[in-house]
Amino acid sequence: MPEASSRRSPIQILHVAYTRFPADTRVKRELTALQSLGARLAVIALRGPGERAVERWRNITIIRVEGRKTRGGVASYLREYGHFVLTCRRLIANHRAFQSVRVVHVHTLPDFLVWSALPAKRRGAHIVFDMHEIFPEFAAAKFPGFLGSLASSGARLVEARARRSAELTITVNRPIESLLRARPAGSKEKLLVLHNTADPGDFGTEPVSVPDVSGRIDAIYHGTLTKLYGLDVAVAGVAEAQRRGVDIRFTMLGEGPEANDLRHMSRQLCKPGTVTLEAPIAQGALRARLGQCAVGIVPTRLDGMTRYSLSTKLLEYVHLGLPVLAARLPSYQAYFTEDMLWYWNQGDPADLARAIADFSSAGQRERSLRAERARQALEPLSWVRERTGLLTAYARLLSSR
Repeated sequence: MPEASSRRSPIQILHVAYTRFPADTRVKRELTALQSLGARLAVIALRGPGERAVERWRNITIIRVEGRKTRGGVASYLREYGHFVLTCRRLIANHRAFQSVRVVHVHTLPDFLVWSALPAKRRGAHIVFDMHEIFPEFAAAKFPGFLGSLASSGARLVEARARRSAELTITVNRPIESLLRARPAGSKEKLLVLHNTADPGDFGTEPVSVPDVSGRIDAIYHGTLTKLYGLDVAVAGVAEAQRRGVDIRFTMLGEGPEANDLRHMSRQLCKPGTVTLEAPIAQGALRARLGQCAVGIVPTRLDGMTRYSLSTKLLEYVHLGLPVLAARLPSYQAYFTEDMLWYWNQGDPADLARAIADFSSAGQRERSLRAERARQALEPLSWVRERTGLLTAYARLLSSR
């Protein structure tokens, strides 16, 4: 980190995240909200191809560390996580720019990234522990069998230690909050829920004008192409709906390890040219692209982790007023009733085809009604409202020693 950056006013709030910035929307919107506090902000994140090691973005200092996100086994995860954690700890412990930090905000995964913030804690800084995922359930789902059980047990210990190190623990939804309250880490723990609702800066505040389904249905999914997110089930369901006479075209907007398999599967099962894969686009361009479609598909598989997850894609579709075909997951049903989304049994292509046919035969009024009910259910959780909770919590931390 160049010395020139350390001669500015001292950094007061530091975020640490094993992700790309500003590409990660959760980290970006939280830091953007915190600018209203008037403190100097910085973030340590991963360095991608062509990115500078240190730069200023909207008055936020970005320090980028070499690293990558792969989807290998336990050894590769630990090696990549470990390198990032150790590098961050050395920076926080030794670099003069971080000597006056008052809050270190750690984003997971991994939970043991909190270890990198301990040098600042010993100098009097507060730690915020922001749980994007639940590590024990993630480990058990990622590595089934004895290895997963062992990893989950270790992750439970790491999670508890991390929560005890923090003055504030942030979670992404109410099901995870309830899970954490059922395994308390300490009597003094403070919990705050900040949902991954859409950032109005990227998605606007008003719903899009959803195309009328008078003929062909244009359906879309945007995000990572992995087995966990059930894109193979979605493709099979679309193929079955086509066999039942529904005119549907499906776009997968993203990239990931399943991309080639999904292309092959689409060619084998679906009508030519009706299922396409498109490269990811900038966050700011998503509203216009998604608004060209009649319905979003959220085909997430159910496992020990996703039963507590609330898809960011789902929240973005609802925010935009886009009707949604969603796998019936407990966490989704905790927020949206049966008359808000078009639910189907997760992992079941035939039931997805049934839901597609129901959506196709429904009138535009019914589709609009469901989308509006979902938007109303989400309104109390909008980022415009929830950012107040973040700012209030930070104000308390900054006012205390």
